[in-house]
Amino acid sequence: MITFQNASGLELIDADQESTALETYQARQANISILLAALNDRLAVHSHKAASKPRHWGYAGDLRSVQEELERIVAMLSSE
Repeated sequence: MITFQNASGLELIDADQESTALETYQARQANISILLAALNDRLAVHSHKAASKPRHWGYAGDLRSVQEELERIVAMLSSE
């Protein structure tokens, strides 16, 4: 298993280096779990920043973008 550090500093598995479809799928599934955990961590930090500036609409706008991307991803997985 070969790993790399992505642009956000997370260590992920290089799924393209796996030799079978199943191994690649499992590597990507593990990476998604890492990314979801990081998302939750970053949402907690974002929430604290938003709470410190309750009149700042930018934080709500950030979450609109995140929600839209997540909806797109869920819809893509639901269409298979």
